[in-house]
Amino acid sequence: MNQPGRLPRTTRPRRYELLIATDLDASTFSGEVVIALEMTEPTETIVLHSKGLDVVLASLSQGGAPVAADLRIDAEREHIVITAHRALLAGDAVLELQFDGSISPGLLGFYRSTYLDEAGARRVLAATQFEAPHARAAFPCFDEPEFKAIFAITLVVADGMLALSNGPEIDREKLPDGNVRVRFGTTIPMSTYLVAWVVGPLEVTEPVYAGGVAVRVAHVPGRGHLTQFALDVGAFAIEFFADYYGIAYPGTKCDLVALPDFSFGAMENLGCVTFRETRLLVDPDAATLDELSGAALTIVHEIAHMWFGDLVTMKWWNGIWLNEAFATFMEHLGIDAYKPEWKTWDEFALGRAAALDVDALENTRTVEYEVVTPEDADGMFDILTYQKGGSVLRMLERWLGADAFRAGVRHYLSRYQLANTETTDLWDALEEATGKPVRRIMDTWIFQRGFPTVCVDEGRLEQRRFSYASTGHDEQWVLPVLARVHTGEGAETRSLLFDADTVPLDVPDGALVVLNAGGDGFYRVAYPTAWRDRLLDARVLEPLERFALVDDLWASVLADDATATEFLDCARRFAEETDPIVWRVVIGHLRAAARLVAGDALDHMRAEIAAIVRPAMRRLGWDAHLDDERTRQLRGLFVNVLGSTTFDPETIARAREVYEHPEGADADVQAAAIAVVAGNGTADDFERFLARSEETVNPQEQLRYLYSLGDFPSEALVLRAAERALSDEIRAQNGPFVIQRALRNREHGPVVWAFVRDNWERALRRFSPSMIPRLIEGTTWLVEGRVPDDVMAFVTAHPVAAGARTIAQHMERLAVHRAAVARERERFSASLLNAHAP
Repeated sequence: MNQPGRLPRTTRPRRYELLIATDLDASTFSGEVVIALEMTEPTETIVLHSKGLDVVLASLSQGGAPVAADLRIDAEREHIVITAHRALLAGDAVLELQFDGSISPGLLGFYRSTYLDEAGARRVLAATQFEAPHARAAFPCFDEPEFKAIFAITLVVADGMLALSNGPEIDREKLPDGNVRVRFGTTIPMSTYLVAWVVGPLEVTEPVYAGGVAVRVAHVPGRGHLTQFALDVGAFAIEFFADYYGIAYPGTKCDLVALPDFSFGAMENLGCVTFRETRLLVDPDAATLDELSGAALTIVHEIAHMWFGDLVTMKWWNGIWLNEAFATFMEHLGIDAYKPEWKTWDEFALGRAAALDVDALENTRTVEYEVVTPEDADGMFDILTYQKGGSVLRMLERWLGADAFRAGVRHYLSRYQLANTETTDLWDALEEATGKPVRRIMDTWIFQRGFPTVCVDEGRLEQRRFSYASTGHDEQWVLPVLARVHTGEGAETRSLLFDADTVPLDVPDGALVVLNAGGDGFYRVAYPTAWRDRLLDARVLEPLERFALVDDLWASVLADDATATEFLDCARRFAEETDPIVWRVVIGHLRAAARLVAGDALDHMRAEIAAIVRPAMRRLGWDAHLDDERTRQLRGLFVNVLGSTTFDPETIARAREVYEHPEGADADVQAAAIAVVAGNGTADDFERFLARSEETVNPQEQLRYLYSLGDFPSEALVLRAAERALSDEIRAQNGPFVIQRALRNREHGPVVWAFVRDNWERALRRFSPSMIPRLIEGTTWLVEGRVPDDVMAFVTAHPVAAGARTIAQHMERLAVHRAAVARERERFSASLLNAHAP
């Protein structure tokens, strides 16, 4: 039976012979495709996908004999319908189509990208981005993940242009017209969304080898010196995952391609992985730890997909979440092996905290849901897919044990390699390997919205859904809990399966109990105040447990279960903290708490933050000579908050010195200094930021200057930044983030919103639909006066199909923040003013 929105199953592709001829000057392409088909039953029609292409039927044959047929284009459904004049029998058939199309000016399908060469001339290249269903915009195909097939790709390009695709280059022929025909080796059976090619004036490094697999980096000329880090990480990841999965790398080579224009962070095309430049090209000596680890995590994420996603693929787009969640989990597992000193699971906690924040909203969603339309599929690429999905997998792995979890994953990949699966196939494989009720556990996390808070009541644990809204919920989860019990005789970790309304907490009197041991559980803990204080006094909490305690308490403030004064009292206890991940959550929520007050109370709140942070900064000092990377990261965080949030004059002066004379300063302090100067900057500084964002060849440094344009204290300058973001002066992939940052400017966010509202149509024309939610995210703290009502009314009246749910979540977060201000402003202000009364 055919399902709505899906192609008939009467026809299946087995092999594509695809030729694409590209004219970069005219921004057009032409092609032909020969598809070897299997007819699963007699039929007179073949239905496949095409979008925006001029398609001609060249031939249809079966058993070596031609079959007369007609072609009809159904543009609304993005279908081509081939109707044969007689029924095709069950068995093999061959369909040949010819087509023409335009290279897209956007960032999807087969699209155009540009850069300026060293002489200042604009150079043009073209690349593909087919996930979710966009291969149909480049060639006629069966554009659904279940229709796996072998691809033999040939590209015709201008002489001197680099041509890359999924397979290795196996033949190159000069044509009479001066072009070059490049033929690539065949692929394993794979889905259309993983097909890729890149054509243009790029360079490629010499290969390094990982278990016999050639790894190269393709890049804009002049940036070869930024490729070694990616080569090292990529080679490590291939060898690490081949060992972890117990299966050799499924391709024949691995090209990592840095593209000047790219909508996402990266894309896991088999053997031809495409990236934003900032996520691939890195100078380790000039990058902050966040920038360095961000690039490394992205590289490892995409290579993890070569097995989980490419070798084994979901049957339909509803399974996108598992592809991305698993790769999110695996990227941290891989980096933990590559650079254990980075403590990457700490970074993972930040993503988990962000997912908890979204999943506490009424506009959250189940992790997996029914997908019918392309927009439904695009809507899965959000924080719940990546961070909640990855977090519940990490929680499961910690509960099952790392070795047992890996055994289940190996069992799954071995059983289903080259095939397609449903989500439950993984749970069943894990159950078979471990004997634990994995499907029963995971069904409650994947097919149910939200997450629980674990509470203690009269010696028993209770769970209830955590929500920022006051509406009642009665959901229950099968919750794998790790608890650590401290007694006078030592500490013991207990593994519980919390699958009822309540479970007994059988511990000795006076014991200290950590209810999310390790901090890896995707749930919150509501500790009684006395219990929380005892845990902090006893110093028994590990860094991620302290992180979770602080994050849970701030969430309780937003949910009206605790006050901002309680949170500040708790935050003061961390003045002696030394771990960067704990400082990141403390400072992040202190900054949010400062948004709750204004006027004199805000001045006092800034003084409170300075009093907490300044002693720690003085202990560190400004000299990073012998520090490790995480200590340098912490110093950068302190410089940023003291100079940009508390406006400490000494820090601002030192930051400007670093900005003017960066030699000798580490990258984290340099990046922080840029943010501090922007937040206190002049018109001359603004001009220098613009110039430096255009002159530097370091992709990370470019974004430091570019995104800081929204931080300036002048309304006119911030509006200039927003206007520039809507022009060709800033790449369309970066413009939404410039505006997002400007919207977060405490003083000028409202006027930036008015600019966005008045230039909405320009934004829609300029930016990819998937980027509009990123822009709107900047409005979530526009809580003053009538601005939030204006934002919500405008967004409601101007719906965006792509990311509609994400935008609704942003609006709800804005409502949550406004409600927190309404509750807290008077009482928190009074508390701050009384605390500083003479």
